[in-house]
Amino acid sequence: MKDGKNIRCNQKIFVAENSILPDPSTNDNYAIRLASRNGHADIVKYLLSQERVDPSALDNYAVRYASWKGHVEVVKLLLADSRVDPGADYSFAIRVASADGHVEVVKLLLADSRVDPGDLCNQAIRDASRKMHVEVVKLLLGDSRVDPGDWDNEAIRDASEEGHEELVKLLLADYRVDPGADYNYAIRKACRNGHIEVVKLLLAHNWVHPGDLFNEAIRDAFQNGHVEVVKLLLADPRVDPKALNY
Repeated sequence: MKDGKNIRCNQKIFVAENSILPDPSTNDNYAIRLASRNGHADIVKYLLSQERVDPSALDNYAVRYASWKGHVEVVKLLLADSRVDPGADYSFAIRVASADGHVEVVKLLLADSRVDPGDLCNQAIRDASRKMHVEVVKLLLGDSRVDPGDWDNEAIRDASEEGHEELVKLLLADYRVDPGADYNYAIRKACRNGHIEVVKLLLAHNWVHPGDLFNEAIRDAFQNGHVEVVKLLLADPRVDPKALNY
């Protein structure tokens, strides 16, 4: 009891019938920003009901960080508020959600027309590919605004270098992807790292030349002891076996 007014505590938020509480929008709406970042959906819901609270404060910090942390229910609540712009900061929300593999959050954001999944040279799919988030890549490939061949085909270059067979298959199925980009970087790095299944996939593609950069692929595979990869390359007429004598 305080000043005769009944106050009850509910998950660190004081709710009072007579509005004796501090302004919940203080410190640039710190309350909803912190609750969103930490995934407290019930608190976010309560704060959204308060007229003084602005969920778009600090360039839509709340939805950006809720997306980054993968808090699906919080993201849903925030997207339902017309003041929130999930496309803020070059669609930061979907870029970080994709990079961290938050599939359900990515789905929610893709359904919002204010979000551009192709922002910043298609960073979303590039980062998702680099971190091997297959389901996220599938979602992004289904959006016409996404170009998986952007940034000199970084997506397939990274997937090949890391040896992610399923992801390489996905990307090769898209006509916008050039697996021979950057002097056949994809097959050169796949061979260097001994990713034989990825090498097989790349060798079957017409745009790939395994002899690029003075047959670097077979030289690196040989130097790193990847015997089966070397055998595969020697069976390809575009590869010069004399390169092993360099």
